[in-house]
Amino acid sequence: MDKTITLEIPLPNERLATIAARVIEVDKELKADQVKRTIAAEGNILKVRFDCYTTKMLRVSVNSFLEYLTMVTRTMEAFQ
Repeated sequence: MDKTITLEIPLPNERLATIAARVIEVDKELKADQVKRTIAAEGNILKVRFDCYTTKMLRVSVNSFLEYLTMVTRTMEAFQ
């Protein structure tokens, strides 16, 4: 897997970063044989690394992740 991107998303605090990581981690990649996603919360930063074979799969995976992250963060905001 030679196509890689790492995203670092700052969240308001460590607790919310940990919650986001746990929630998103449950949703596995549909094509696990083509995409490897690693999620970790480090302080208030949500770090996500994608490793893919093709640029297209990298783009699709990151886009899907960002849509899911948007839903997760909006849900967290609604309960604060």
